[in-house]
Amino acid sequence: MPPKGFKSVPTAKGPVAAAAASKRKSAMQKGGAAASTVSEVAAPPVDGKDIWLATDALQKTNAMRNYFQLERDRIITFWNISKKELEGVKESIREKEQEKAEQAERHEVEKQIFKQKIRHLLYENQVHVSTMKEEAHRALTSREEEYRAKESNVARSLRDTKLADRELEVRHLEQQRALLTQQDKEIAEQQSNFEREIKEMHLKYEHLLKSLREEMDEARKEELARIEERKERHIAELKETHERTFKEIKDYFSEITSNNLETIRTLKDEVCARKRTETHNERTMYEVAQRNKRLTEPLAKLQSQKKSLESELENYLANKEALAEVKRSIKDTQQEIQTISWEHEVLLQRYTKLVEDRDIILKKYNAMLQDIQRKSAFRRVLIQKKLELVQTQLDGRDAKLTELLKRANVNPDDMKELEQKVHDIISEKDKTVEDLKQLLLRLTTQSERVVATYESYMECNGVSGWVGTPGSTSVAASVCA
Repeated sequence: MPPKGFKSVPTAKGPVAAAAASKRKSAMQKGGAAASTVSEVAAPPVDGKDIWLATDALQKTNAMRNYFQLERDRIITFWNISKKELEGVKESIREKEQEKAEQAERHEVEKQIFKQKIRHLLYENQVHVSTMKEEAHRALTSREEEYRAKESNVARSLRDTKLADRELEVRHLEQQRALLTQQDKEIAEQQSNFEREIKEMHLKYEHLLKSLREEMDEARKEELARIEERKERHIAELKETHERTFKEIKDYFSEITSNNLETIRTLKDEVCARKRTETHNERTMYEVAQRNKRLTEPLAKLQSQKKSLESELENYLANKEALAEVKRSIKDTQQEIQTISWEHEVLLQRYTKLVEDRDIILKKYNAMLQDIQRKSAFRRVLIQKKLELVQTQLDGRDAKLTELLKRANVNPDDMKELEQKVHDIISEKDKTVEDLKQLLLRLTTQSERVVATYESYMECNGVSGWVGTPGSTSVAASVCA
């Protein structure tokens, strides 16, 4: 009989129940062993407190056993529920896998159909591209002919410009020779005129100097005669005064006796001093008069001569300035001739450099055209081979697809859905084809712009006779700017 408070729980099948049964058996065996040992040992006297504690412990162990049994039963029920859910999930997974396989088969069929449509579109696109390439090849050949005609025109214009440059150079040389001869003539005339004027001035000034010397000699002789006459007159006056004073002194000496000898001696000394002063004064007066005459009379003549010489000097300076101006003009003309010749050489060098650049550019352009033509021919052959290979593969896949469609009994609704998808894919491919056409149009416009840029570069570098393509005027203007 179970203890008090124990509730019977239905047993569950499974590993958990087996484990619980094994635990119960081991507990019973341990209890039997303990009972046998207790029976074997003599029982001591029992106390009421110990009995109460033992019953309390037994109740607690029973309660714990019931709790753990309930927990075990709950776990077993949870495990059964989880197992059922797992089986349901596995069943749904098997259904999903089956649906997935069916969808994959349908997707393969649709993919084969789409591939066939794509191959058809690729074939049409390839045909369109081949036609466009043929048109581009024809346009390139026509453009090459135009460029050859333009090159012949440019060569002819270059020959004309070379002839014009040679004629201009000959004219410049003739003009330079004429200017040099005219300059030599003018210099010779100026030199002869200046030499003649110098000789005339030299003769004129020699004549003036000779006449001035003669006039000065005559004036000096007249002055000497006047001075000698005045000297003789002064000497006569001095003699008269001397005789008169001597007579007076002699009378006075006769009157005055020997008491006045000393005064007479002093008077004699005074007379001698006066004579000396008179002779000195006469000499100084003569020198002053000579100096005044020498300074006053020639001064006026020299002033007049100075005025005439100043006027002649002004004329000489004016002639000298005119000669310097002529020399400067000659130097300027020589400098201009040198600059013109230097500019001519610079222009010739630039012209040769431009011709070399043009030849290099033409060579590069022709090489690029040949390379592009060669690559396009190679690509055309390669694309044709790929197209043949793709066509063979397409035929084989079409046969496989038709056989697959015959084997697979397709639903009409699925066919409508497939047709709608095919229609959507075809619209997308049409859009892709339109995008490719726009890309091709952009590439053609870019190529035309490159050609227009090349033509504008030729025009900006002075290559005459160059005819630009339509629509290249704006590009040429931008490049020139």
